Amino acid sequence: MARTLRQNSGLVTRSGLKALGFSHPEIVRLVDHGDLRRLHRGVYADGRAPISDHAYLKASLLAFGRDAWLSGQAAAMGWKFEPVSLPRLEVTVIASATPRQRPGLLVRSVRRAPHASEIRVRNGLRLSSIPRLLIETAARGTSADGLQRLIEQAVRRNLLDIPELAATLARNLGQRGVVAVRATCEEYLPHTDRKSALERAFDRWLVGHPEIPPPQRNIRRGPWEIDCYWPRQQLAVELDGRPYHTVVEEIDRDRRKDTWLQLHGDRILRITDSRFRRDKSGVHRDLTAMLALAIEVDYETDGDSEPRAA
Repeated sequence: MARTLRQNSGLVTRSGLKALGFSHPEIVRLVDHGDLRRLHRGVYADGRAPISDHAYLKASLLAFGRDAWLSGQAAAMGWKFEPVSLPRLEVTVIASATPRQRPGLLVRSVRRAPHASEIRVRNGLRLSSIPRLLIETAARGTSADGLQRLIEQAVRRNLLDIPELAATLARNLGQRGVVAVRATCEEYLPHTDRKSALERAFDRWLVGHPEIPPPQRNIRRGPWEIDCYWPRQQLAVELDGRPYHTVVEEIDRDRRKDTWLQLHGDRILRITDSRFRRDKSGVHRDLTAMLALAIEVDYETDGDSEPRAA
C-alpha cells in the first residue's frame, strides 16, 4: 500500500485497496487507526502525511472515474491560475440526469462529451481547456474583470491559443457564458479589418491634434512598411490592430522590424488598438514627448549662436 500511495500523489481508491488484498473491514480499520484518511466516497489519502493541493484536485476526479474532468474555477486551479480552494471543487461528468451531489464537491453534468480539444490533461489532471473554462466561469457569474485576469495569466504563460478560442466559442454558440467571453475577448479575436479600423481612428484623432505634425503614411523603410513616419524626427509609429500575442511568428517579426529601425537611427512607438481605446491621453503624451525629444536631439549649438535645426 505504501508504494501505491507514493506512486499516486498519496492517494488510493477502494478498488485499488481491494486489488492489494484489503477487505472492507480492514479498510475501515485503516481509517479508524489514522493510516488512511477518507477524502471522498471510495477515495483515501495517506493519513500520516500532509495532502498536497494537487492531491486534493486529483482525489475529486478519482471519485468519479476516468471520464470526469475539473471544470470552471476548479479547472482554473488545475491550470494554476488560482490557488486551490477546497470548498466544493467543481467536477463535470457525462450523464443523462443530474448526478447526486457529494460533500466537498460541486458536480455538474453534460449529456454529450465535449469536443476533444476542450478537455486537456495537465500534470495528470483532466481539465477544461482554457477557452472552455472561460465560458464555464462566465456562465457561473464571473465578472468581466475576472475573465480578463484569467486571460492575462494565460497570455503571460503563452497558454492562450487564439484559433482554439475562436473555434470553441463558435462550437458553443447559444451556451451561457459565450456572449460574455466574446465581449471580454473581443480585442484578442481575429478581425480582418481591425488594423485598417485602427488606422482610420488614429487618422481622425490626429486631425483633432494640430500640434502634432502630420506623418507620412504606409511608407517603406528598407524591407519594412511603416504605418506612420516622421522623417525629420526619425520616428516610426506602428499601429498594432491585432493582439500583440496572437501568433509567435508575428511577435518575432515585429521584434526584427524594431531592431532594424533602431539600427538605422529610428525611434519606434507601438500603439495597440486596446491602448488607443482606453488611454488616448497617454498615447498623446508619449507621441508628443518622443517627437519633442527627437527634435531636441536634432539641434546643435555652434559657439554663441542660437540653436539651429540640423
